Formats: sequence, structure tokens, C-alpha cells
Amino acid sequence: MRFRIEVFRRYSPQFWLMAGGMFLSLAGTSMVWPFFPLYVSQVLGGPLSLVGLLITLQAGAGLIGTVFGGFLVDRWGRKTGMMLSLLGMGVAYILLNFASTWWEFAGTMVLGGLFAPAFRIGGDAMAADLVPPEERDEAYAILRVATNVGVALGPALGALLIVWSYNLAFTGAALVLFAYALILWVWGKETLPDDNAHGSAFADFATMLRDGRLWAFLFPVLLAWMAGSLVWVWLGVYMKEHFGLGERSYGWLVTTNAGMVMTLQFLVTRWARRLGGMRTAMVLGVLLYAGSITAMAWATSFWEFWALMVVLTVGEMLMIPTASTWVANLAPEHLRGRYMSTIAMMWALGAGGISPVGGWLSDRISPRAPWYFGGALALLAAVLFLFQRPPEANGEAVKR
Repeated sequence: MRFRIEVFRRYSPQFWLMAGGMFLSLAGTSMVWPFFPLYVSQVLGGPLSLVGLLITLQAGAGLIGTVFGGFLVDRWGRKTGMMLSLLGMGVAYILLNFASTWWEFAGTMVLGGLFAPAFRIGGDAMAADLVPPEERDEAYAILRVATNVGVALGPALGALLIVWSYNLAFTGAALVLFAYALILWVWGKETLPDDNAHGSAFADFATMLRDGRLWAFLFPVLLAWMAGSLVWVWLGVYMKEHFGLGERSYGWLVTTNAGMVMTLQFLVTRWARRLGGMRTAMVLGVLLYAGSITAMAWATSFWEFWALMVVLTVGEMLMIPTASTWVANLAPEHLRGRYMSTIAMMWALGAGGISPVGGWLSDRISPRAPWYFGGALALLAAVLFLFQRPPEANGEAVKR
């Protein structure tokens, strides 16, 4: 109990307002998106192959939104960017009530994809503004727990509403987003440094492109994200087709991952501090990725896959908050939004780039080939991280 009070007091009310918003926004959006395939097939009458096209369109819009979202939160403010993102996503969910054809549905997904990134980018930049560098890893761990609790709760609430009506779920998700936008408008404080509205946007972008340390770090991050994406895209299919382990078995693996993040993320982050710094945490995390993904080629039973998911999740808990902290500490104060957007960009590129490769390897070489390939990617990332020098922080925390 004393530990919880100590953690709560360490961060400002503004930070906890933002963490609560991460929970609410993910709970709201996850009330709907897990059920998109069912909606497309049952309500719109489209084939499931259409779902892949729609997700690709949304991911492409998300990449564009990531670029503009970073610029928005650096120029107009973290609070402004987050509010516009919430309102845009909310409008997209309201419009889903009126989408009666697949192309209308696609338009709303593209609209949501354009607006969604600015919320998370603004939140990550605001956390860097509010929290001193030595505590940022724990702060990002807290935000990750908040989002995972939201993702765990949202589908359960969405399923209850969908029993009555899909439109009720769409409207409920929109109302949650609108409600937090209002809370942020009334009680949220802007943390954007005073001089961020000045200067050339092109010069600022050129500064980020010339930052060799940023891109040297992001390349192995991209490799690690690609390796992890193989698991989330192909593991369920692999388990079912080759070992008869159906959706329920894979669902338990996803639940294990989410449950571990919710209960252990903060403790793992604290433990990582004792390992020897951010570089050690990244190397160990990616090595756990490499070992668990490679070993999936040898697993044959549910409990073997479950044990490997446990190992992979520990690696994930070491890497993800550390990567956000690393980029936040690299970022010049006036470019934090754009620097934080690069993490989201690597995630999108990793997931989108590896999906067809995994299918090709499985079809042309061997069903086990994607796991060997993913393990090799993660191992290469670990080697590259060994040569990285963790950054000193740019700028101090804003007292709000």
C-alpha cells in the first residue's frame, strides 16, 4: 500500500489525468475495433478478405497521421493535438452509424486512422514534458499499463452493447472519446514549451532527419518490432493449422500477455533499472524476443506456446517503455512530438512490412521458417543495440 501511495505522489495530477485518458480512450476504441471483421461480414455483407484491405487503408492513413500528428503537438500544443485527435476519432465512430456500404465504412476508418496517432504522440510528448529524465521509464510503464487495462476492458463492454446494436457500440465509443476531450479541455494544462511555436517547420524536420543517433537507434527497434509482429500476425494461424490449437488457445496467449503487462510492467521496469541502464534493458529484452520466437518453431503443445509467450512478454516489458524513454531523452525540447512520432512510425512499418514476408516464408520454404527469420531479426537487433550509447536527456521536466 505504501508503495502505491509513493508512486502516486511521485507524479503530478496532470500526469495522472493523462494516464486516465489513455485508459478511457483505449477502452472506448477497443469497444469497437475487435468486432470490425464481424461487422463487415454480417452487416455490410462483405467477404472477410475485404477486412485486410480496410485495415491496410487505415494503417496507411495512420502513417500519414503520425507525420502530421508529431508536427501538430509540437506547434499547436500537446493538449490541442490530443483534443483534436479525440474529437476526430469520435466523429469517425459516429459516422459508422451511417455507413451502409463498404466504401463508406472505409472512409470512416481512414478518417479515424488520420486522427488517431496525435493522441498517443501528444501523450508521450506530454509525459516527457512533465516527468524528469530519470523517472521517464517508470512513467511510460504506467501509461502502458493504463492502455492495456483499457484494451482488456473495452471489448467486454463492446460485446455487451453489440448484443443490442452495433450502432449502440459505435455511439458509446464516440461518447467516451468526447467525454475525455471535454475533461482535457476543462482540467488539462498545456505543457508545450513557450518557444515551440517559432522557427521553420522544414528546418525542424531537417534537424530530425540529420540526427544520426536517432535513426541508428530506430533501425534495430524496427527489426525488433518486425520480429514481434510475426507473432501477432501468424502465431494464431500456425497453431491452428499445424497443431489443431484453435482460437480459444490463441486467445489465452493474448490474455496472458495483457495480464502480465497489467500486473508486472511497473515492477519489471524497476527491475530493469538495476540491470545496468537502458542499453542493457534493450539488449536483454530483444534477446528474450529472439529466443522465444525462434523456439516457436519447435513448440508443439499449448503449454509450450504459453511458456514462450511468457518469455516474449517479459522481453516486451523491458523494451517498450525503454524505447520511449530513449527517444524522449534524445529529443530536443521543441521537437519532442515529432521524435515521439517516430516510435509509432516504426511500429506501423514493422507490422506492415513483415506480414507478407511471413506468409511467403511459410508457403515457399517451411511453416517454421518465419520463426527462424524472426529470431534472426531480433538477434541482429540485439547486436546493434550493443553499440548504442544511451542519450543524456534534452531539457528538464515542466512543472505543471
